[in-house]
Amino acid sequence: MTQITMSQPFDDALLQQFEAVAVEAASKAGAYVLDRITSIREIVSKSGRPGRDLVTDVDRNSQVLIYDIIKGKFPDHQFLGEEDQDEDIDPAEDLVWAIDPIDGTANYVNGSMLHAVSVGLMHRGVPIVGAVWNPWPTSGDGGIVIHARLNGGTKRAGEEMNVLVPTDDHGRPVSGRLSVHPNNARSVFKFNKRIRGHAGDVRVTGSASHEMANVGTGLYQYSIGGAAAVWDFAAAVIIVREAGGDVMLLAPDGEWHPFKGWSQPYSNDTPTFKRLRDWRGIMLASHPKSLPFITENIRFRRPSQIRKLLQRSPFHPRHRQRRSG
Repeated sequence: MTQITMSQPFDDALLQQFEAVAVEAASKAGAYVLDRITSIREIVSKSGRPGRDLVTDVDRNSQVLIYDIIKGKFPDHQFLGEEDQDEDIDPAEDLVWAIDPIDGTANYVNGSMLHAVSVGLMHRGVPIVGAVWNPWPTSGDGGIVIHARLNGGTKRAGEEMNVLVPTDDHGRPVSGRLSVHPNNARSVFKFNKRIRGHAGDVRVTGSASHEMANVGTGLYQYSIGGAAAVWDFAAAVIIVREAGGDVMLLAPDGEWHPFKGWSQPYSNDTPTFKRLRDWRGIMLASHPKSLPFITENIRFRRPSQIRKLLQRSPFHPRHRQRRSG
């Protein structure tokens, strides 16, 4: 399958260096995370709600491990991580690494293998490199990395990956193949009659990085993920695109729009980095032929409630201020 060609801000040799470091960081963090799955020492709720918004000592240590690997090669690059504690906000740099040290922490603390480590690199808010580690039972070290770079294709264990090509003439998802919806899909989305019987075999996994990245491997026909953060999606966006797929964003007007990057137009200032850190959204990934059918037939029930839904995140600015006050 031909990948979607995008404007390339760097030569391929440098992109390959970025990609190699992303793969190394995701792989080593994944090995650490898997090794610790039965020896978690600390589990707390970031929002103060019992059993919700969990973070562990493993999350924090995994993020430090990833940061140290990347800083060793690219000390001047900027970082945006889920477990960042510093409330001080620096001006946004052109190159920002978006890191989720464990995506699917609730799964992880319960011993589920549906979790991921996500390492993405953005240039001015647009993903250009991504690596997502997933547990993998047949791998020698228990995990495998799906990775991509701009105009370099998507690979898993050296094998080229592609999104699933729809077999339906209208691009409709088919039964017998997996699709992913969020756990609140029925309450927040309206499913038109035309999609009945054409949504695929729907799963809820609890890890947006795992879901979207595996649209890029053909495991899932499509995924609707969120509300989630930049670090949940950054690596997976480029993985899907380089596998021949595309990504849509649910906009505040209730419509699906092509995703063009975060904090656009991008500026090297503090408000831009704050928008990157605070952003929460819902994204759709699929083969381009399936997107029109999905977006026409899965619509947000009440567009006026989209902002309210996104503001429920414990990391939304109003919740952060409440916790720090």
